[in-house]
Amino acid sequence: MKIIKRTFSVLLAFVMMLSLFAVNGSAASIRKIEIVELPDKTTFVKGTDWDYGFWQYPEGDGYGKFVKSEGIISFLHRGGYFSYYQDRGMLDMNGLVVKVTYSDGKTKNIAYKETLHSNGVVEQNIYASPKGGEYKLGENTVEIYFLENYNVYTTYKINIVDVKKGDVNSDGKINSTDALIVLNYSVQNLKLNEQQKLAADMNGDSKINSIDALKILRKSVGIE
Repeated sequence: MKIIKRTFSVLLAFVMMLSLFAVNGSAASIRKIEIVELPDKTTFVKGTDWDYGFWQYPEGDGYGKFVKSEGIISFLHRGGYFSYYQDRGMLDMNGLVVKVTYSDGKTKNIAYKETLHSNGVVEQNIYASPKGGEYKLGENTVEIYFLENYNVYTTYKINIVDVKKGDVNSDGKINSTDALIVLNYSVQNLKLNEQQKLAADMNGDSKINSIDALKILRKSVGIE
């Protein structure tokens, strides 16, 4: 009787293992990613949003540093194990929402999220890499994906611009003309393109007004 019970227990355990394997083996995988909402930020400024260099992965402690390398554009490092890959840190994708379709036909909307851990490392739930291997000035195609299946991805466009703060008309000079342009814009007498707005926003508060015009004037005479 004991032998029968023992045999039955072994068979039952074997059946349970097969059941677990079947469940895990049939787990739904990502088959398609579609963008529902683009990130809030798709234009980035040279010297403000990214640096030159590459992420040098060190021995030992798991942290590295940016190493200057002309021609390679790196976004500012914000932590995370994957920081030494081609995205050179974490691209600001706040506001991004994607629709994920799984192999079982189910769909789910997932918003981009960053998690700050107690050790200072920032983890992201959606990853990004530049198509072609590195970011460059001008228009770039960003590939976004999930680590659980990085072979499935979708893309969107970002623009990297070289903006000199205060030089609103891009003539290479910062003077009263630039301040006047800002004042005219602030009272809705003038329109500015995206790059001009970035140059005009002197204090980085995403507002363009007389405060920015004053800062441009102060900069033009060497006070700021």
